[in-house]
Amino acid sequence: MKKFSFLACICGFVLLISVSSCNTGYRTDIQHLLSPAALPYLKSSKLIQVSSYDSSGGNYDFVTIAPGKKAIIFDEHGPGMIVRMWFSLDSRDPYFLRRIVIRIFWDDELKPSVEVPLGDFFGCGFKYKPYVSQFLGMTSGGYVCYFPMPFERKARIEITNETRQEVYKFFYQVDYQKFEGALESDVAYFHSHWNRSIRTNYDSNFVALQAEGKGHLVGVNLNMQSYDGNLAFLEGDEMVYVDGEKRPSIHGTGTEDFFSGGWYFQHGEFAGPYTGLIYKNDTLGQIAAYRLYIIDPVPFKKNMKVTFEHGKGNQEIADYSSTAYWYQMEPHKPYPHFPIAGQRIPLRIVKPARMYEAEKLNFKLEGLKSKVLDMSDYGPEWGENKQILIEARDKSSFGLEINGLKESVYDMNLYHSKGPGYGNADIYVNNIKAGTIKGYSPYILPNGKVTLKGLKTFTGSVDFRFKVTGKDALSNGFFIGLDGVSMVPRRVYIPDWYILGPFPNPRKMGSIRRGLDSVYLPETMIDLQKDYHGATKNPIHWRHVQTPENGCLSLSEQVTPSELVVTYALTYVFSSESGKATLLVGSDDGIKVFFNGKEVYRFLGEQIAEPDQAEIEVTLNPGWNKLLLKIENNLGQYAFYARFINPDNKLIVSADQKTNPVIIK
Repeated sequence: MKKFSFLACICGFVLLISVSSCNTGYRTDIQHLLSPAALPYLKSSKLIQVSSYDSSGGNYDFVTIAPGKKAIIFDEHGPGMIVRMWFSLDSRDPYFLRRIVIRIFWDDELKPSVEVPLGDFFGCGFKYKPYVSQFLGMTSGGYVCYFPMPFERKARIEITNETRQEVYKFFYQVDYQKFEGALESDVAYFHSHWNRSIRTNYDSNFVALQAEGKGHLVGVNLNMQSYDGNLAFLEGDEMVYVDGEKRPSIHGTGTEDFFSGGWYFQHGEFAGPYTGLIYKNDTLGQIAAYRLYIIDPVPFKKNMKVTFEHGKGNQEIADYSSTAYWYQMEPHKPYPHFPIAGQRIPLRIVKPARMYEAEKLNFKLEGLKSKVLDMSDYGPEWGENKQILIEARDKSSFGLEINGLKESVYDMNLYHSKGPGYGNADIYVNNIKAGTIKGYSPYILPNGKVTLKGLKTFTGSVDFRFKVTGKDALSNGFFIGLDGVSMVPRRVYIPDWYILGPFPNPRKMGSIRRGLDSVYLPETMIDLQKDYHGATKNPIHWRHVQTPENGCLSLSEQVTPSELVVTYALTYVFSSESGKATLLVGSDDGIKVFFNGKEVYRFLGEQIAEPDQAEIEVTLNPGWNKLLLKIENNLGQYAFYARFINPDNKLIVSADQKTNPVIIK
């Protein structure tokens, strides 16, 4: 018997359930049921299946669930343990994976221990994607779960249809072992909770789980969608805090590492017993992956907090949703309010993280009425879950003005809604026809967009004029629904630089590097003809380079080596008079900015370079002004962006201080 206990421990399955060290009660029975090493041993329990079979003897082996209704598919007394769940269903709702919910209640509790959208519980809420792990899977139209779920007195499983259509067929099988005696006092119950942050525009980590009590974590899956389509930017560390600790006991090395992948899962999908990539869509910027803690469960005695960075240092704005799986002793901490169905579905259109919200703008309605509508139940895409509805009439018109624009040229996107009572309108921007709204749709949708490129704002403002031109034959009204306007500046970057590098960027300890605050000779003397001593044996010298059209000057291509180094970038800006100017920079990684020999900005940290990460006010002297950037790198990418806001075309930028320099327009 001791030999068997050792073998069962090696298999690791017994770690899913908290058990005491004694050999009384049903501890041995649970081990015999879970461990492959115990297959030859006789079982004292009885396996019972609860299913949707047609009790009349026909072939209608399913249940139908009306919109807004729930089906109780399992309601059994214990003691027992669910050992397998299998579902298959027919739903015509395109987002049924998120709109159908599974809830599980133990021992007559009023709040569920499991509350997760159906697709996410089994692995992916974006799309049905066949895969198999050790305990969860989507298998040729089916959904399967093998997590053991013990219960003492009672277990109830509910399936709630929160789609707007009938679930025509819901097939199910739930297998459970019926026990004759009580469970041991320290056998923990299965729990699962879903959380989502549609727009991670905050500085703290995304929280996948906050649990209180005694238990252990056994799994997490993440469904992530990038707002800019770049999955690489979602790289960030996982941090797990146990029992109130201030520093995480688990601090990972990156999201793809957490799922046992590598390099942003660039080699495609994979599924293993404990970790895997279920779904990846580079076009939509979506990724779904899982990690099971089976032979390495994470115990907690008081509480547990499981978190993930959204991008390195929480710099990325993205859509994160998570499903956590764990065991704990009851009672559990009640879960936060479960989002309504419209706030659970995947993003159908990704709108800018920053835009002018329509309900906050000043419309000139000219006798028309308007109202602000809560759009929460119609999807997660509307800015702040609201839109303004203009109760327009045929041939009516109304206006809108946006003020306070700093730059001279913008690319504009106006986001409008579609619906059964919406009409058509022509849109004029600064008296130029920008496009047409086609408002009709049989359902209310958020995905209308009108784009105007190269919009000039001579006075720092934009005037909109909406002229209603009619409606679709199927529409029952002329309403115009508006969500917001994004104004993206037409960025023109500093055209050329002198580059000098690399210089050393030595590590002090861990990720602390000293290069940014080490004073090298270019900070005290600029001589474009001089050779300098840098991070290599050979002398280095200033080299003239042109900035690519996209504004990203890759230092990885300009200096060798490009990791753990510092590089200088030098240019000059001409002004005919003294005054203030705005400089915008973005860098990978840290940066220090000198203007006319004075430090005006610094950032010491790790980040992926993006345009306009920092806005810096500089003081111009009449004539040529010196701009010197000092950019440091840790590992990996190495690049920077830089430009001036120049609405009046008064600034001239040239690394060579040419008599005929490039004028920023």
